[in-house]
Amino acid sequence: MTPARHSPWADRLFLPYILRQFRKSFHGLHLLGDPPALNPALPLLIVPNHSTWWDGFFLYILNRTLLKRKLHLMMLEEQLRKYRFFSRIGAFGIEPGLPRKTYEALKYSAAVLQDPANALCVFPQGVLRAYAIRPLQYQRGVGLILKLYGGEVNLMPLGMRCEFLIDQRPEAFFMADRIYRVDRDSFQGVAWLEQREQALLDRLTRAILGGAKDRVIVQGREPINARWDAFKRRIGIGRHR
Repeated sequence: MTPARHSPWADRLFLPYILRQFRKSFHGLHLLGDPPALNPALPLLIVPNHSTWWDGFFLYILNRTLLKRKLHLMMLEEQLRKYRFFSRIGAFGIEPGLPRKTYEALKYSAAVLQDPANALCVFPQGVLRAYAIRPLQYQRGVGLILKLYGGEVNLMPLGMRCEFLIDQRPEAFFMADRIYRVDRDSFQGVAWLEQREQALLDRLTRAILGGAKDRVIVQGREPINARWDAFKRRIGIGRHR
């Protein structure tokens, strides 16, 4: 298992790079609703849905701009071996087809939670699934991590959705409106967590349909039509004579 090897220089290199990529690829990244208050004395366990290739990068940006914790993000060991740089910004590996290796990653996750300054992100679906698929088909990992850790955590379901609206590029929307303080005894199980996430995704969908854009995390470049209109104004095309 490849552990996280956080490096300040890696963050200094990666943050401006990924922000540039987001501005090129997205019209905007939006946080809907008020983010819930975290207990600073407890570690943070983030459990998002997993519907796009961008999800890990979304978490990185949300953490750097809002949560400001030392982020540890579980990703497939096969991919992490190809892109080892990601371990320098908090990624660590899991091999879900190998029980012993999987248990090693779960133990590592539990150890991450020992430090209240840390944030641990686990995708309970385990694999990419289209946003509309129901049920979400959560795996057992979160419950096992809590059992191995034993202590209390800030448990934060996170809803993420991308939509094409006013631009040729998508907009990304995030919602995390509730924190659950749980430990291995009070955690009500993976089925309960899946129900909480599905309800959160429903609230996120209603907010998007209602036109919410509450807080812009990253603003992309102006859409092509706006840039074209500005260009026409500069050269005098379309002016009334």
